[in-house]
Amino acid sequence: MNIKLKIHRQEKTYNGYTLIEVVMVISLLGLLSTMVIPNFKNTLAKYKLEVAAKELAQNIRLAQQKTIAEGISYKIVFNLDRGDNYQILCGRRGKLINLPSGVFFDWTTYADVDKTLVFNPTGAPNRGGTIAIKSGKNTLYVIVSVATGRVRIGKAPP
Repeated sequence: MNIKLKIHRQEKTYNGYTLIEVVMVISLLGLLSTMVIPNFKNTLAKYKLEVAAKELAQNIRLAQQKTIAEGISYKIVFNLDRGDNYQILCGRRGKLINLPSGVFFDWTTYADVDKTLVFNPTGAPNRGGTIAIKSGKNTLYVIVSVATGRVRIGKAPP
């Protein structure tokens, strides 16, 4: 009796990545991250600056609207000594508002008037002016029109 034994050879297949492939991918990811991270920091600084400028403009409009509605003068006092906060005051009551970290007042035309913006009961400001807010190399300007009290944000001083 003849018995044939068949032996099947199984070929080994290697599923996976070689060490060289893994090292190359990690190197490329490291290289890409060095290009992306500095841009992210600049983008974050710009975002914080825009948020601070919009919040300041909204608070100026709020003080103006409350002055018109209540018939009582509201004022905004800018703290240029520290450069990172301002107050909304009505008489002796007030609210302190801090700017986001890394955002500061650069200058304001209200510095020669006790650093204060005051609204009269008609909603007109005591004077028009500009508040420059800075974060790193970026600057935005919150501009208050003299006659109307219109508040806008600009990338260049008026």
